[in-house]
Amino acid sequence: MTKRVIAVGAAIVVGGAAAGSVALVSAANSTPPAAPRTTTAAPPSVASTPTPTAEAAPQPAAAPRSVPAVGDFDSWTQAPTTKIARVVPQVGQAADGAVAAYVDAPVVDGKTAALAVDAAVVAGDTYEFSAQVRSLTSLPEAVSASFDVGGQRVALSELSATWSTVSGTFVAPAGAKKAQVRLILEGPVSGLGVDKVSLVGKDGKNVIANPSFEKVGGKDTIVNRSLILPASDPMLAVRAPAGAVSWTATDAGGAVAAKGAAEVSHSLDSVPLTGLKEGYYNLSVKTGSGTVKTQLGVVDYDGTSIAADQRFGVGLHVEDGVYSDAADLTSSLGIGLARNDVLWRWNETTKGKYDWEKHYVNGFDRLHAQGVHLLGIVNYGNELYGNGKVPESPAAVAAYGKYAAAIADRFDLVGLEVFNEFNHTRFNKTACGTKPSCYVPLLKSVHSAVEKVDPDLPIIAGSTARYDAPWFNGLWRAGGLAYSDAMSFHPYEVSSKPESLAGVIDEANRSMKDNGKTTRPIWITELGSSSKTGGRTVSAQADYFVRTSVTALSSGAEKFFWYDLINDDRDPAKHEGNFGMYYQKATGVAAFPPKPVGYAAAIMIARLDGRALEATESAGKGIHSVRFGEEKDAVRIVWAPKGKTEMSVRSDTPVTVTNMVGGSRTVQPVDGVAKIPVTVRPQFVESTVAPATPTPTPSPTVSQAPAE
Repeated sequence: MTKRVIAVGAAIVVGGAAAGSVALVSAANSTPPAAPRTTTAAPPSVASTPTPTAEAAPQPAAAPRSVPAVGDFDSWTQAPTTKIARVVPQVGQAADGAVAAYVDAPVVDGKTAALAVDAAVVAGDTYEFSAQVRSLTSLPEAVSASFDVGGQRVALSELSATWSTVSGTFVAPAGAKKAQVRLILEGPVSGLGVDKVSLVGKDGKNVIANPSFEKVGGKDTIVNRSLILPASDPMLAVRAPAGAVSWTATDAGGAVAAKGAAEVSHSLDSVPLTGLKEGYYNLSVKTGSGTVKTQLGVVDYDGTSIAADQRFGVGLHVEDGVYSDAADLTSSLGIGLARNDVLWRWNETTKGKYDWEKHYVNGFDRLHAQGVHLLGIVNYGNELYGNGKVPESPAAVAAYGKYAAAIADRFDLVGLEVFNEFNHTRFNKTACGTKPSCYVPLLKSVHSAVEKVDPDLPIIAGSTARYDAPWFNGLWRAGGLAYSDAMSFHPYEVSSKPESLAGVIDEANRSMKDNGKTTRPIWITELGSSSKTGGRTVSAQADYFVRTSVTALSSGAEKFFWYDLINDDRDPAKHEGNFGMYYQKATGVAAFPPKPVGYAAAIMIARLDGRALEATESAGKGIHSVRFGEEKDAVRIVWAPKGKTEMSVRSDTPVTVTNMVGGSRTVQPVDGVAKIPVTVRPQFVESTVAPATPTPTPSPTVSQAPAE
């Protein structure tokens, strides 16, 4: 039988009894849904056109006081994180109980079931279907999702943050013993909530198991999906015995920033962190089952998460099990890019056949689902073609290029980097050696092979240990620029003086011009610093990240990748184990706690909010001031490497100054100028200037403050 869809008023009716049928009504909670009915189109008739009645504009709905958590729903199938970024519990202000389902999907590749549950039905019986749905928008907006009830599509109306009802009638087809109810995503969705799903037969019983998503697996006490919380309403999701839950947040100096208590009555419940302002904190939570401690950050941002910034990347090791949540951790900081090895010897174990290692497939597909793009490193050699370190023979070099093309064909990439630190004997002990003339065949092979499958994909040349000036001079003289879309290096030599990175980038540009007659974009694809005991403190590590990344961008680098995302070791004394933006997981806490450097990335990216780099300003001796955005809506990142001083900023409104741990203060301008104290620690300065008049405005002036 041909299916037919007849739209009448606010209802969508789907016909086709052989497959079951559903009639849909969508309405706000305040208006009960109309009774489901089958509608037949009326014959055409002639009638006068009525005068339209003005409809009242919808009122903005307040954002729900809720927090995404982690855990598997009993009875329901959740889409894997390789397909949909987040299908998780949402705790707080549910339509029924304390928990709802929450879906956030910045990338959706074709129609995908985010949630599914099987319900036992009796063939020929009629069932009433309903569900509560909402989004996180204040005003109603279209949502790229629908329900599928036993094979019949049930569209969603425009949704806002207020719970709305979708309802209809389902007739179980002949021979049916079960019907599957699915939430289908037809495109990206942001903050879609679902609760109180029911399919009720004539006996009055709901045949949907766990209909309000209250049964959630897990053992941790603090079950937030992320410990980067929105400043608009920071909350915890906790699993605790019924009764009191108390909490205390202390700042970096150990002072109590805020504390509170709440009564919980559900096995999974929300605890508002009332009074906790933007900042980085140590948190202690006491429940009836004990005390749990963690670090967390509160950041002022709009939307479901910090908007991704494609200028910033981070190194990953998805082959390590601790990185299974790497995609979510990366996107939670607003970082838009990730860098990872794609080891040749693991993926081509039979000549010409690529069997991708599961950790690469899952890890990289999770990045794609989160909207984070991968910089893949074509590493290293393959024993099938000689040594396992570096391709040397013509056959090995050709196979290396074909492997790179296979990576480009399979994964969502921002670029492909040709080898890692070829100039370093740690990775290259072959007969040809580390000379750039030995590297050019690899670069050429990758460029030629990838161009056939993805001609627009950037090929990144170099990836050297430190900036190796003689090596790059030789590479460009050997014609390397012809096979490069960008060049990269790992300038660890700037460790003692982050701002010297500007000179390194200048030298790199001069080398390309002098030896290759042109330039390519520069990507800093690896730079980091350990916070090991006795070395840089975690605060100094955070400062170093901001100072190097902002110096890189302001000096003309196109992208900056920090090394790396998660501490490799729990021992704070291990040098190699403490480069991460996150600590490893704490006992009783589901999410990875951010380190100060992770918080610094989150607050900087949130403050920049996509603003373009506009100027490196002359703000006075010893002051670095980099402005993002136009003067009328500027964010400056400022610091003074040699210590405390003062700068002047033009502004027509009070200037907001935010430090590295989220503390903010307001500086009142006098005669349109605000005096800003500047220290070695970077600060984020937000100012507003009215449109310029025909009279030129003088450059900012600086006055030195007395030494402390």
